[in-house]
Amino acid sequence: MPLIMTRALHILFSACALCLSAHAAKQPNFVIFMADDLGYGDVGYQGGDVPTPNIDSLASSGIQFTDGYVTCPVCAPSRAGMLTGRNQQTFGFWDNIGPYRVDAQTEPGIPVTLPILSERLQALGYVTGLFGKTHDGDAEAMMAFNRWDEFFGFNNGASNFLGDLNHSHNPIFHNKQIVSQFYADRGIHPKTINQNGVLIKDSENYLTDQLADYAIRFIEANRERPFLCYIPFNAIHGPFQAPKELVDQYADEPDRERRIVKAMLDSMDTNIGRVLESLRTNDLLEDTLIIFLSDNGGHEASPSLPLRGKKATYWEGGLRVPFCISWQGKLPGGGRYHHPVSSLDIMPTLIAAAGGRVEPDWQLDGVNLLPYLNGKVTEAPHESLYWVWGPRKAIRSGNFKAVSHNHGKTFELYDLSKDIGEQNNLARQNPELLQHLIQKHSQWEAQLPPQGWGWNSKLGYKDPTFGKPKPYHDPNYIIK
Repeated sequence: MPLIMTRALHILFSACALCLSAHAAKQPNFVIFMADDLGYGDVGYQGGDVPTPNIDSLASSGIQFTDGYVTCPVCAPSRAGMLTGRNQQTFGFWDNIGPYRVDAQTEPGIPVTLPILSERLQALGYVTGLFGKTHDGDAEAMMAFNRWDEFFGFNNGASNFLGDLNHSHNPIFHNKQIVSQFYADRGIHPKTINQNGVLIKDSENYLTDQLADYAIRFIEANRERPFLCYIPFNAIHGPFQAPKELVDQYADEPDRERRIVKAMLDSMDTNIGRVLESLRTNDLLEDTLIIFLSDNGGHEASPSLPLRGKKATYWEGGLRVPFCISWQGKLPGGGRYHHPVSSLDIMPTLIAAAGGRVEPDWQLDGVNLLPYLNGKVTEAPHESLYWVWGPRKAIRSGNFKAVSHNHGKTFELYDLSKDIGEQNNLARQNPELLQHLIQKHSQWEAQLPPQGWGWNSKLGYKDPTFGKPKPYHDPNYIIK
């Protein structure tokens, strides 16, 4: 071969190597879809009775976690665990934010001294956006408009699906700007808009659609840089509301609440599809790691089968949720991962995917799942998972789960590999195993600080401003 040809090939190969190296070093984008109160049996890929083709596409293109857990069966503590990568009790976040706290100085929520996922990724060069529900503290410094680069949504346990139906203490924000135009302030009676959950006007402002609208704009505006797009829908949480044209599509459902919830789920799936199409259109799909999960188990109008229990219980139906991850070209598609994983694992997994490093002083309770999912590590990611909330306690170790509903006075024991519905209590047959699990749980719980706030009046101090407008709820606050 002539020398000139050899040099040409060498230059070509070197250029290709540089391109491949640059591509390999490119930080992936992250999209997290979090549903609200979505039951294990709600999604199509797990036998749900509402078609969810877009959610199902994430499961089929990625990996389904058959045993995917959250850290609490109600929203605020669960979200706090996911956003910090730490069991939320380790920083006093034992319960939903309520009127009671241990003293007047305690500020309920994720402390600003504890970086959340957005702040960890901002330090790695990411632009971050939250589009939906946040319920992580109402002190101004904790608000999403101060911890994310862009925020559209609300800070509360729930919102009407037309934000203008809300009261002034629960507005819809775009960053610090209040964008709600409350019907009450305009002299419009809610019953002319909302008829028993059926929205007969202003369906173009349906909140589920708006969350996707803002998320898509964020993706398109930041397609040239790495981003975290977090979309915590308020669907399918109450109040059960959906546009009439969607509700009418489920007219054959005899139960009124379930009929509306089906329409809400249909809308959420459609809008997840819109976000996925935006990634596809902008040639970002293969550069984006996507996670879908629910914040806790389903409510009373949501199926949890084959699991026992619902939201707010420590049965599997309260803690085990629809959960899948998709990263095309990087993780195998169509897989099912059976070892228990936790929403705590999201933080370290994304940090690793971004090329960052989890420092020991972060004290994370989650693990990076990537080596487990690509087959490099075959053992289970967690030896045990722990839960405590109110009178409820639980531990899962291997296939066995011990659960108490009465402050630990008695425990039940289940082998989830044979009894996913928790029908056969094995406590009497396996007293030594049960005592071992109880002891492990007690040792874990003994390390936790006391509860800082919540709905238990025994905490002592009642906040007189709870549920009332804050200074930043004034529409003119940001320009004063």
